[in-house]
Amino acid sequence: MKFKWTGYWKPTPKKIRKIADAIVAAATFSGSAVVLNGHPLIGTIIFVLGFVAKVASNFFQEDEPVKKSRNAK
Repeated sequence: MKFKWTGYWKPTPKKIRKIADAIVAAATFSGSAVVLNGHPLIGTIIFVLGFVAKVASNFFQEDEPVKKSRNAK
């Protein structure tokens, strides 16, 4: 797996997608709980961190297979 700026337009590996979705779900749940307990600033920070994690996950891409030349042994 590679983290590249051009990786945003390529498919995200399934493992990374699952991890990012779990982070977003946890951020949504915990951010909501914190906001409901009277701390809206902290809840907003948690939401933003979850969003940033999801966007950052889009920059990962699978390693490209190494092509062997015909003359290599």
